Amino acid sequence: MKHLFEKKVTDEELSLASTIWNFLTLNDPIQKADLIFVPCSHDLRIAEYAAELYRSGYAEYILFSGGLNFFTKHIFPKSEALAFANHIISLAIPKENIWIEDKSTNTGENILFSKKMLSSMNFHVSNVIAIQKPSMTLRLKLALEKQWNDTHFYISSPNYKLLEAPHSHINLFLILNEIVGDLQRIMEYPKLGFQVKTQIPEDVEIAFQSLVSREYDLHLLK
Repeated sequence: MKHLFEKKVTDEELSLASTIWNFLTLNDPIQKADLIFVPCSHDLRIAEYAAELYRSGYAEYILFSGGLNFFTKHIFPKSEALAFANHIISLAIPKENIWIEDKSTNTGENILFSKKMLSSMNFHVSNVIAIQKPSMTLRLKLALEKQWNDTHFYISSPNYKLLEAPHSHINLFLILNEIVGDLQRIMEYPKLGFQVKTQIPEDVEIAFQSLVSREYDLHLLK
């Protein structure tokens, strides 16, 4: 498996992946909110972006949600949420303004468990800034519209492109596998009631099928 993780990405594959990346990425204009909600991931830049928004006064509290998944079980010793929280505490964000949900293993659970946590705290939200990796923003929006539709969400992410997505734990080959899997979930999850349906442009679907045929399939639903 290790040699697969180190596979060289060709220029053609990169072009196909860029088509998918651009479709998956969105950013709303953001305003002050009751909470910054962060479904966590392997990328600590998302935690840093949450800290930046907190310092800028967009919300008083940050909720990190995430246990471990296919990617992060090899990166973080305990949970994504704890790793994200500890990272921004080291950046001088007050611990008392950070909340942690560390049992979820997917986006649906991020939403469900976080809603239950806020309810148990009797903390009511009407406007929330939800942040994720750029390539997860569309999927997050569609899931929230289905599963948390009584709250207004501003969807946002740090501003980086596909070639800037890799970091010390995740290389470009794995990033391509990840976005292929995320697109497949946008196609399949509406049938399961996990998110609202959206139209997939033809060029995006062609790019998806081409990358799957080239064995970018590590993150596909089994």
